[in-house]
Amino acid sequence: QPPAPPPLTLAEKSKRWSKLQSKRYSHRRRFAALNPSQNGLAAPQKELLPPEHVRKILADHGDMSSKRYSADKRVYLGALKYVPHAVFKLLENMPMPWENVRTVPVLYHVTGAISFVNEVPKVIEPVYLAQWGSAWVMMRREKRDRRHFKRMRFPPFDDEEPVLDYADHILDVEPPEPIRMEFGNEDAMEMDEDDEDGLDDVERFVASWLYDHKPLGEPVD
Repeated sequence: QPPAPPPLTLAEKSKRWSKLQSKRYSHRRRFAALNPSQNGLAAPQKELLPPEHVRKILADHGDMSSKRYSADKRVYLGALKYVPHAVFKLLENMPMPWENVRTVPVLYHVTGAISFVNEVPKVIEPVYLAQWGSAWVMMRREKRDRRHFKRMRFPPFDDEEPVLDYADHILDVEPPEPIRMEFGNEDAMEMDEDDEDGLDDVERFVASWLYDHKPLGEPVD
């Protein structure tokens, strides 16, 4: 049986307490600049970082059993209550059927505890209905032809299977073609040789912005 450790003196207890409190409330000093009413400082302007920066932080924190992350366990436990909002933001910015790739800004915690998609997708209602209306027609045709349908095995991952790394397994995969309605009439394209795309002015105007990420967000000629 190992000998019992000697009792701590009052000075050592005070030193440990001060160290614990300084670590616990140090975030107040870091974020004091966000409240200009107290000290007159403005919030620092942060520059956008490349996506590889966030991917490396999340990849480094994939295995939390290491002792180097023992001091951040309280941060990770506190971040659990924000997981529903993070999932909500992820679903909110999910690519639509007419988009094969969507690039969004990400807001992340420096410890890798949690990250949020920092964008609110906004589309005016008539354009949104037109986008989904055309996608619904094309998906009905796709369901009828059965060209790109694939059956999935559920559950897709086994319980013992490790999480796939995005950069190693998904980043280099070519995304499938988006579901978009082709404008124009084939008969009109054969008859009219002057128009290269076989579209009239209205169809050409609508096709130029209908499937954009934020259609009509900027003036269109």
